[in-house]
Amino acid sequence: MRKKAWLFLGCLIVFSAAGMLLRALELRTALDTSTMLMDSVPASWLLLALSTAGLVLMGVLARKGTETELPPSYNRCFCGLGMLIAGGVSLVLTVVGALLCLRARGSDWSMRIFLGVLSLLAFLGGAAWLALGLDGWRKKKEDSFLSAVLPVFFCGLFLIVFYKNYAQKPALLYTLYPFLGLCAALSALHLIAGFAVKRVRPRKALFLCGAGSYLCLVSLVGVQEISFRLFLAAIALELAAHGVCLLLPHPPEPEPEPEKKEGEEAAADKPEEAPGDAPAEAAEAAEAADGEGEEQAE
Repeated sequence: MRKKAWLFLGCLIVFSAAGMLLRALELRTALDTSTMLMDSVPASWLLLALSTAGLVLMGVLARKGTETELPPSYNRCFCGLGMLIAGGVSLVLTVVGALLCLRARGSDWSMRIFLGVLSLLAFLGGAAWLALGLDGWRKKKEDSFLSAVLPVFFCGLFLIVFYKNYAQKPALLYTLYPFLGLCAALSALHLIAGFAVKRVRPRKALFLCGAGSYLCLVSLVGVQEISFRLFLAAIALELAAHGVCLLLPHPPEPEPEPEKKEGEEAAADKPEEAPGDAPAEAAEAAEAADGEGEEQAE
């Protein structure tokens, strides 16, 4: 299983690096900054082919990789030093991005409200990732459903704000990869949160973690706002870490202790008699019976 985890991470890094290079080349050669229109160039077709191949590979790894039964607990599945480090880095990225969002809210009151709430959810989502990493590191038995759900709320609102900010762009290729990346990330975080309520779907979660991480990394090139780039980087890092954990071996779930019956509990509560007490009591009873017999004879 460790080889499959390294294969997943290696393929994700290679495909993401190649996709970012092709995305930069596409935007440089095909994008008209005055009209925000994009022409179809060879880099666009190469990026589309690379993305298709990467998603197919993620699907194959998701189907062949999760052969063993995973523990249903979130803290037992997504644990280790890697998750703790990823949570700490994601918290730093989301906090810096939230501060930048608060500084650049603009004059539109609706967008200011959206960005203010997004900043709050970004901070809470980063703190939730760090808290989940700490719970897994400490091997806490109980899962925190609220910490697992907060990143879902953050990613969902981020998708809405991103759409409101980029929906007016006429170029479909300019916003295609960010929209697909955020949709895949939202679905992946939703399935990951299901582990906290014993709803385990490892194959779908692994595929969406790989797809969302790849598309979010490719989208870093075309996004203008630094805060949005930081949010995308944090989401991509967390999805990659969760995908690797899904392929790592996990200890089995501890078996529940058998329940004791009422008779066994009563017997266990009784004080144990010393081995010498029973013969002594028998001898005393025999002497008492002999004494009664003599009195009757007299």
